Amino acid sequence: MLTLENFKEQWERKFPDISLKHTHFLLAVSGGLDSVGLTYLMHLLGAKCTIAHVNFQLRGEESKRDEQFVTDFANRLQIPFKVNRFETAAYAETYKMGIQQAAREIRYAWFDQLMKEIKTNLGDNNKVILLTAHHADDQVETVLMQLFRGTGLHGLTGIPDFRNDSIQICRPLLGYTKNQIRHFAKEYSLTYVEDSSNEKNDYTRNLIRNKLLPAIQEVYAQATENVLDTVARLKEAEVIVNNTIAAFWKKGKKTRHGIETISIQHWKKVKDNHTYTWGFIQSYGFKPQQIVEVHKLLDASNGAYIATPTHRFIKFNDTIQVVPNHSKTEHMMVYVGEGDLQTNNGLLHFETVDVTHMGEMNKEAHFAYLDADKIEWPILYRTWQSTDYFYPFGLRKKKKLNHFLGSLKLSPAIKQRIGVLTMGDKMLWVVGKRIDDRYKMTPQTTSVLIITLLDRC
Repeated sequence: MLTLENFKEQWERKFPDISLKHTHFLLAVSGGLDSVGLTYLMHLLGAKCTIAHVNFQLRGEESKRDEQFVTDFANRLQIPFKVNRFETAAYAETYKMGIQQAAREIRYAWFDQLMKEIKTNLGDNNKVILLTAHHADDQVETVLMQLFRGTGLHGLTGIPDFRNDSIQICRPLLGYTKNQIRHFAKEYSLTYVEDSSNEKNDYTRNLIRNKLLPAIQEVYAQATENVLDTVARLKEAEVIVNNTIAAFWKKGKKTRHGIETISIQHWKKVKDNHTYTWGFIQSYGFKPQQIVEVHKLLDASNGAYIATPTHRFIKFNDTIQVVPNHSKTEHMMVYVGEGDLQTNNGLLHFETVDVTHMGEMNKEAHFAYLDADKIEWPILYRTWQSTDYFYPFGLRKKKKLNHFLGSLKLSPAIKQRIGVLTMGDKMLWVVGKRIDDRYKMTPQTTSVLIITLLDRC
């Protein structure tokens, strides 16, 4: 049963961090039973709200009727409201998508815009949350749709009560059935509009709602309650599974030279278990259909990789390297031979000394000793490029930097991060690797530029 009292109790249990008094709520209101019921509940609780109604202009006069109803409803309750009309069919045609997907994109983009406007008007310290009127029947329909399409454990947990992606969404009616909301509306003499398209079976959800579920309930009268109970247990199971998977990957994960790596030997312990692999790769933009291809990478040759829009998984020796695609390139001027420069690869310390006061040279790769008399300031620190070349120390002939780095057998992830110091089109130092022979110290050198790479990653 849905009452004001148990709605408030359920809110405090499910959303303890969202204050009904100190939060501004954007209510998505179509004018139907569910959204009208939710709006009235929030009104009775004295919550600060703004109503948002989207006219998709798909049902002719009925769409106009809905818009007018919501306008009158908002005025009657004295709740601020926003209305927007969209050419949904034209949008779907332009972007080659179905009407349902187009409507979803349109409304959530507008809701996001409204929430930002409200937050700007109220001040950044105020919380703004979107409320939608999804209920228990929607939950059952969603779980069945996911099951028939094919899904994993998460898909069978259905619609979350709270979601915090690009926008924060609360669904406080998920614990109540349509009939319970209808009884609440009747108790408070609430009127609402009916969407005639809900009676048509053109969409999968309507087909499940109007035909499949009634047929199932003839055999299993408690089907809705049973599915909801199962969803609750699956949500608990998902927490356990996720914690187990996270603990497994934590043991096999290391950071080498600033790059996240996974031991292939560790990964192969669960190679035949797609749930473990999916638990790791999903946060890097992979899709479930790519699990088999990711597994092939474990036995691929060095340098092989598989990519998503955000990351690459690269096979290197006995590891898989996880490398962001958006690794930053750097371009920073250095104006004097004293001081520090912070780079993505560490801190560069510059010091110019008289050759007679230099002391003993450190021959480790993260030290560079250059003839300061030959250097014209400013010089440039930047990420290396495929067209770079230099004269490696100890050689008198030019070499492509790409070939030089290749000879060091660096992993692709480390190789792409290498920085260089240049003067015009001339290389001074491949940082942490080799200086250019043209700028080495000679018997004629009077002052030395000493560069040290600190905090090396």
